[in-house]
Amino acid sequence: LQVATRLPTHLESEGKKKSRSGRAGIIPSRGHYKTKIGGKLVSVHPTSFMFGRNPAPKCVVYTDLLYTTKLYIRQVTQIREDWLKDIAPHIFDLEN
Repeated sequence: LQVATRLPTHLESEGKKKSRSGRAGIIPSRGHYKTKIGGKLVSVHPTSFMFGRNPAPKCVVYTDLLYTTKLYIRQVTQIREDWLKDIAPHIFDLEN
């Protein structure tokens, strides 16, 4: 069981050249998450019932990490982030 948190609404891509509008590359983050352990950027797999959910949950737990052209999470469900400390305080100490 692993945990990921939703990225902010728009994430500035690092190392991208500025577009004609003068803005750096913007990556829309709807359905994109960052794993709590390892800090990997992942997306909800299109076959998941959580795919395209609006609004996207702030925090999810998942069991499968699928490597294709990008990283996908499957077997996903929503969880409240403050519950993590109660479930596994040795891993998810939110104060540090």
